[in-house]
Amino acid sequence: MKNAYPINIIPDNDAQRVAALERYQIFNAPKQEAFESIVGLASTIFHVPIAHISFLDAEKEFVLANTGIGEIGLISRGESLCALAILKQEVIVIENALIEPLLEKHPAVHGEFALRFYAGAPITTPDGHIIGTMCLVDKKPRTLTEHEKQILKDLAKVAMEQVELRRANIEKTENLNFLLSQKDEFIGVASHELRTPITSLKGYLQLMDRIKPNPSIPHLPTLIEKAKISLNKLNNLVNDMLVANRLSTGLLTPDKTDFQLKTAIESCCKDLHEMDLSMLEIKGESLIVHADPQHISQAIRNLVDNAKKYSISSDKVQIELKKKEDMAVVRITDSGPGIPKEKLTKLFERFGTYNTKLQVSGLGLGLYISADIIKSNGGEIGVESEIGKGTTFWFTLPLAEKKSLQN
Repeated sequence: MKNAYPINIIPDNDAQRVAALERYQIFNAPKQEAFESIVGLASTIFHVPIAHISFLDAEKEFVLANTGIGEIGLISRGESLCALAILKQEVIVIENALIEPLLEKHPAVHGEFALRFYAGAPITTPDGHIIGTMCLVDKKPRTLTEHEKQILKDLAKVAMEQVELRRANIEKTENLNFLLSQKDEFIGVASHELRTPITSLKGYLQLMDRIKPNPSIPHLPTLIEKAKISLNKLNNLVNDMLVANRLSTGLLTPDKTDFQLKTAIESCCKDLHEMDLSMLEIKGESLIVHADPQHISQAIRNLVDNAKKYSISSDKVQIELKKKEDMAVVRITDSGPGIPKEKLTKLFERFGTYNTKLQVSGLGLGLYISADIIKSNGGEIGVESEIGKGTTFWFTLPLAEKKSLQN
């Protein structure tokens, strides 16, 4: 970059300054009415023919809005007057460019443009980085009073507020687009997941309808059992969607009571169709907790079902219960492929899943539902995993009061 000034125009924190600019996605942005209004107001207040709002990256100055100079492209930072204005947090004023030592060789002063007056107030981010300038330009010498300097600083603040507002709108739009894409993806996954048990159930019912004149056929009990499994899977999928919706609207509130946690876990596991109970190993203390038994049962079913999906078929899913201070701790460990560290923080988000080489089904709601249920019942939930060595999901619940234990 060619420097038209006899001083260094790159501040020590320039890399951080440019990074701050990039966060706002304002450089090379299209024109916006709010910024055009600000420069128009500046021109009127100060009676100058030219006013503009500019932003500077590592190499160029970008004029976002201006009055008096028409369409203007990117300007080399080495010839940008705004490059001087970002060096300090105060307003820079050049009353007569012809006698300013910094501009003795500047093309805008000694060339056809014939600039004589320049004033620039820094546009500063809330964390103190100067990303641009609010500028006044005239082709004749002039001065600014202290009051006028303050007005120019205030206009720079207004410009920064508009930059912040613009970023907030961009983030809202991005979040909305992300949620819409998640919704579309979820609808696709849900349609597929619901179709599978519905198709199976329809097929089993059709077969049973054909053999109903002869109910003694030996295949009938098997068909009934498979139909029950498909119906239970369908019921669980629909229930997950309903619970997720209630969670998102804040309508799922716990009805807490005291109950035996180990008994609840054993009952949940028996309700899991297609679950070989020999895969389960439940050990640990008999603990009475204070929580919503129905909600906790659903959370346990989701976590155990998740562990079953990702476990190698010949290995066990281990469930361990223990007491830690005034909390019950449940650890559910599978023998699956493990989860990469970068995926762990996303597991409990709605529609969150983690990809492995195993082909598993699901809506991506189970862990989200379980996490919200555990937290709403006064507990915590977490995960520990190592690639190739399986995964442990753990959660805590408040123990019942001692008086309840005696009863």
